[in-house]
Amino acid sequence: MKDSYLSRLEDVYNQKSFQRKVNYIKYNFGPIIRNLKTRKDISVLEVGPGKGEFIKYLHTCRIKNIDVIDKDKNVMKSLQNNFNITNAFNSDNVASIKSKLRRYDLVILIQVLEHMSPKFYFSTIKTLFSRVKNNGYILIVVPNANNPLGLVERYGDLQHQMAFTEQSLKDLIRGAGIHNFDFDIKGYSIPPYDVVNMVRIILQKLLHLFLLTIMVINGGTYFKIMNPNIVLIIRKKA
Repeated sequence: MKDSYLSRLEDVYNQKSFQRKVNYIKYNFGPIIRNLKTRKDISVLEVGPGKGEFIKYLHTCRIKNIDVIDKDKNVMKSLQNNFNITNAFNSDNVASIKSKLRRYDLVILIQVLEHMSPKFYFSTIKTLFSRVKNNGYILIVVPNANNPLGLVERYGDLQHQMAFTEQSLKDLIRGAGIHNFDFDIKGYSIPPYDVVNMVRIILQKLLHLFLLTIMVINGGTYFKIMNPNIVLIIRKKA
């Protein structure tokens, strides 16, 4: 019986979906990666690397100084067989392995935080922030509960514990007790790399306009970011 996280990934992923995720990463985080590449031998930590989409993108950028954290040993074994990984840590609690972590130019969590128990949120952010170098980044992608259709992201997997909003991401930062940083929150956007995606972008904008209109008519609070997934970018100041 298939019972590991890696097995579940293999059930729903193929090469096309893998490349689609790589394209999303390139479009949404490419500018940050290119900016970091001006540094010598940048170091990266990915928490919950999945099938290695982000690592694949880093390799295309000739970045190979990469550590990973995952609770599934099979995931780590698969990644080590397919990519250049410097260190692989087996843990479901980032704070518990703080002493093993290096200093990083970039830390990233893509569709990971919603799988964690909320009791680990603050300690995870505080620990990761402490391991980020000055002018380094933490990038976090999570389901966006501001979009009513984001319920699919929240409840489509029994592993999900939470969905997030712009406000709850701000609360996450405040609750972690970190200092000397700036941040941005934006939608995780569709890359305009082909005709199909261009059509999807247009239709998504029309849908978001429709949802916004309904919220305004209803007289309640409306939200700026309507994408199915939302991104928190934290930059540690020098």
